[in-house]
Amino acid sequence: MVFVSKLITFTMLSASISLASAAPSFEVEAICRTAIASIMGRDPKLMQVTLTADDVLFLTYVRPMDNFVWTYRCRIEGNRVVWASEPGRWRDDPEDDEVFFEVVGAGKQLLIIDKHRDGSSTKQSFDRDTIL
Repeated sequence: MVFVSKLITFTMLSASISLASAAPSFEVEAICRTAIASIMGRDPKLMQVTLTADDVLFLTYVRPMDNFVWTYRCRIEGNRVVWASEPGRWRDDPEDDEVFFEVVGAGKQLLIIDKHRDGSSTKQSFDRDTIL
């Protein structure tokens, strides 16, 4: 009886892990575009990756009202998004906000979490079809 119970538990855990790993993930480009757009209050589809150098992505945003081009840099460290304006410094100082991402909703949504230095946080969820 104990063996059967352990077998059922193992089978349920295996199925759970298989479902989690089968969930679609987001590419680094989509994560960076979405994180920068969230920080800047923009539509992720308007952010374009223009260059990738090693683990750094360069992104641009063209402001529609005057066609001014804004450029940012982004890299992923685990589930943290580290970014910089171009030119500008990386936002990785202990005094900077920390930006994280999570894939939620069975892989259908990307959650961007901006942890502010005052202890508060801002969370914004993006559906896959609004990003890609």
